[in-house]
Amino acid sequence: MDIEMVFNELSAQPASDKYAARKRMSTFIGTTVVATGRFGVKQVLRIEKNFFSILLAPDYPLNKWLNDSKVNLPERSRFKRLLCKYPPLAGFEDTEIEDRHILSEFSYNGSPASGLGTAYLLGALALSLDSDVQWSRSRLPLRTPETVTVVPHASHPDHVSENADWIKEQLKKEDPWLKNGLPKNGEYRYRPPKSYYSEKSEDFPTAPYTDRRRGFTDRNNRLWLWHEEEKHWDVQIKPYGRGKYFRVTPEGRRLRDD
Repeated sequence: MDIEMVFNELSAQPASDKYAARKRMSTFIGTTVVATGRFGVKQVLRIEKNFFSILLAPDYPLNKWLNDSKVNLPERSRFKRLLCKYPPLAGFEDTEIEDRHILSEFSYNGSPASGLGTAYLLGALALSLDSDVQWSRSRLPLRTPETVTVVPHASHPDHVSENADWIKEQLKKEDPWLKNGLPKNGEYRYRPPKSYYSEKSEDFPTAPYTDRRRGFTDRNNRLWLWHEEEKHWDVQIKPYGRGKYFRVTPEGRRLRDD
């Protein structure tokens, strides 16, 4: 499934001055860049109504930072490339989640936590300004109506890396390339048959290689078989099992024949 980002409004505490505020925003932007660029998180930031008016420092709201000529221009440009969505569930069509968002009370350390609650419901990455030591963790506890759970969280690029396994598992849920370990990029990427798209299948088609072993068929009628011991794909060319195959890494690189 796609992973988005949700702003944690509890972290919107003003810094002592503009210089400290600019430093915080640099870290915040760096965190979004790592999340979206290195780990495949969508460039969507779900926000509350007053997001652009939050005070980063006395007399220095976020919308003033956006037009501050003393702020690094690439940082402002990267921020503007984010798709900020309000209300927090804008464009989301799951009525059950909408109902839970309206009816549920989420809290963090005794304070209402709308952003963290939204992140929990959507399976999103919560983002905070690095405004307090309590945000210096990659997981935050959240009290829901049913239990106490944890929400993946980042206020620093390192926190995104610490959530790498969670991000990968979330992406796998709706990405058959990731789920099956097939190369999605590279010179020798796996390309499913055209029928996969027309039939809107949830997973790639397979065909038997032996009575106990199946592989994934591609649009060239080749059969992709995973070699567990050597950690690569054997790409069989018809007729299968006759020694006509080549080897491909999970990154889409063809291995040289020995």
